Amino acid sequence: MRRSEIITKKIIILVILSGFFNLLSYSFDQMVIQSELKNRDLERRIISNRIKLESLSYEIVTLTDLSFDIFKSSDYFFNHLPVNMFGSSNFRSNKKIREFLGKEKSDKIGINFLVKLDEMILDFNKKIDEIDKIFVSMFPGSKTVFPILELKINKNILDTMKPNPLNSDLNENELLNWGKEGYKIYSLIYEKLETFESYEFHFDYYLDIAQDKYVKNFSNFYNLIDDYAEQQNKINYYILLSIMSQILGILFILLLFKSIIFKLN
Repeated sequence: MRRSEIITKKIIILVILSGFFNLLSYSFDQMVIQSELKNRDLERRIISNRIKLESLSYEIVTLTDLSFDIFKSSDYFFNHLPVNMFGSSNFRSNKKIREFLGKEKSDKIGINFLVKLDEMILDFNKKIDEIDKIFVSMFPGSKTVFPILELKINKNILDTMKPNPLNSDLNENELLNWGKEGYKIYSLIYEKLETFESYEFHFDYYLDIAQDKYVKNFSNFYNLIDDYAEQQNKINYYILLSIMSQILGILFILLLFKSIIFKLN
């Protein structure tokens, strides 16, 4: 009796199906690898973008604080400058006040105004140093554009207004010159305060730029997150399809072996 042929149409179909699904499984595995590479690139971009957001967030908070510090410092100085400057002049040069209070008490009150003004100048200079240090650390090239340290007030600027020793019997001409010197000092300090106050607008300008950058980077960050999530879903689908293809490939191999064994028997 003649044995039937081993290679039948069914066996050929099973070989083709087994090969197809194994090849399909390999293709899905490659797609998983490519998707994971894309995800690694997305992860790097997400981390980089997050660092930018944190940096911009710090920049925004710092610029807001600097702007507030300038407003607070300049406003306080503006309000107290005329009181202390002209208060000192009045108590030390106004004859009626000196006659009413007495020279010693008038001089003491006048000197006290200058002491407070000295303290204000010291605090102002410290604030200038603090702002310059922070601003330059954020914008290294800003020194040439905004030389804020030039606004520091000479700590000895009031020396000509102080007693040396106190001469309570200044004549009218000396009083006039003393008053002119006081006004010159007042004008110089006032001019520096005005320039200092204008820095608030510069910081607000940088603040607006930083906020715009933050909004754009924030939008890009969430777009990257969405892309990453979408890519991760693709990876999961590719893995699932790869497993299913492997199972079908193995199934058709088993059916192929079964058919061959059946034919051999």
